[in-house]
Parts: sequence; C-alpha cells; structure tokens
Amino acid sequence: MSRSPEAPAPSRPGARRIPTPGRLLAYAVAAALVFVALFPIAWLFLVSFMPENLILRADPTFVFEPTLDHYRAIFQSTRSSVTDNLVNSIVVTVVSTVGAVALSVLAAYGLARLRPRGHAQLSLVILATRMLPPVALVVPLYVIANRADLFDTRTALIVPYIALNIPLATWMLQGFFMDLPRELEEAALVDGCNRWSAFWRVILPLAGPGIAAASIFSFILSWNDMVIALPLTLSDAVTLPPFASQVREEEGVAWGQLGAVTVLIMTPVIIFTLAVQRWIISGLTAGAAKG
Repeated sequence: MSRSPEAPAPSRPGARRIPTPGRLLAYAVAAALVFVALFPIAWLFLVSFMPENLILRADPTFVFEPTLDHYRAIFQSTRSSVTDNLVNSIVVTVVSTVGAVALSVLAAYGLARLRPRGHAQLSLVILATRMLPPVALVVPLYVIANRADLFDTRTALIVPYIALNIPLATWMLQGFFMDLPRELEEAALVDGCNRWSAFWRVILPLAGPGIAAASIFSFILSWNDMVIALPLTLSDAVTLPPFASQVREEEGVAWGQLGAVTVLIMTPVIIFTLAVQRWIISGLTAGAAKG
C-alpha cells in the first residue's frame, strides 16, 4: 500500500515568517528610494532651525541647538509681508480649487453619463489642453491682465488656475463616474428623483473619493505654482512661491530663511492631504452598493 506524501505542516498562529532574500532586497531598495526622496525635504526642515554659522559648514552636522531666527527674519522682512503672501496663497488656492473641481464634476458627469456625440474625442481635447506648458501662457496672460486692469490681483491668478486645473480634474472624475453603476441612478429615478436630484443625492456622495483626489491635485498645482504667479504679481497679490525667490542676501542665498519659507509652503499641503486621505481610502475600499 503506497503512502501519500505528507502535507506540509501548517504554520502555527502567530509564528513569524522569515523574509526571503528577494523580499529583503525589495525592502532595501524601497527604503533607499524613500530616503533619496525625503532627505532633501528633511534637510531643508533642519536648515530652517539651524544656526547660520552651521549651515554652510564643510562637515554638516545634525546635532545643534534649534533656533527660530530664520522664521523671525522672514516674518520681519522688509521685502514683503510673508503673512500677506500666506493669505494670498490660501485664498487663491482654495478659490481656484473649489471652482475647478465644481466645474469639473459637472463636465465629467456629463461626459460619463450623457455621453454626447463625440464625447471620446472631446475628452481627449480637454486632456490635451493640460499638456500645454504653463510658461507658454505667461505672455498672453500678462497682456490680458494688464488690459483688464487685473495685474497684481488675486483674480489674475484664480482664473488661470481654474482653467489649468479643469482638464486633469475632469479626466480623473470622468473615469470615476464611469465606474459607478448606472443602476444606482435608475433606482433613484424610479423612486421619484429627477436626474439632477439623483446626481446630487446619490452620485455626488459616492464620488467623494474621486473629488478628494481631484482636489488634492488641483490644490498642489495651484499652491506650488510660480511660473504664472511670478510675472502676474508685483506686491499686493504675491503668493509664497514668488516670495521664496526673493529670499536673498547681499552674500547670496539665505539658506536658513529659504528653508523656513519651504516649511511654510509644505505644511498646508501636508495638512490638506492628511485631512482628505480618509475619504480616499474609505471610498476606494467600500462598495458602491450594499445588501
């Protein structure tokens, strides 16, 4: 009587698996890539608290007594008011993000659900407009802003940012709306809703993750832009990125102050991303229909 080969013994609950060499190599490569990506950001963060005499040392040090001198210098700068610049950045970015996402939601829903004639070609045209480099628009925008008496105003930045953010946001949201089952709208229409109320009450809440993702990209593109903001502003509507280009001294770049401005620029983006991260994760893992 032949004996069947013995099955491998099941692993005990709670037993730790030994990583294979391939998995260890993958972890090492991932850690190296993360280090390369985050080290410049971490170094600028340290520089923003580092005493001036330690910044340009030939042998950099990571142990020092932190100082707030660089932050005091940028807030007391006579070149420009960093507080006003921060307010300008917040107002311009929030308004342009809300405007771009609101218009993109309507455009994406129309393309995904109503599917007008030539909707595929229209989608490609909308996305292709985002491929135009913003620097190519600087001269026309400068001429228009001057003739419309909008130079050095927040409106001169909000309108171009909305126009530049709509293509990418529409493309992202269109794919999200197409993934939502049509049966949800049909059930709402049977229950007495019209198309607008079905969209507002059923589809829009389910599109929260897509809206959050589009908002993150629109927020980052508007917040970090300097190509358009630099030539269209002078003093009253200057945002933080153009202000960072002014952080100089007679001896050269003020690295400590530049690090402090960089921290100010990064912090709102990090906070906003963490605030909407829950929407993205929960929305992508939850089902669109239950029961």
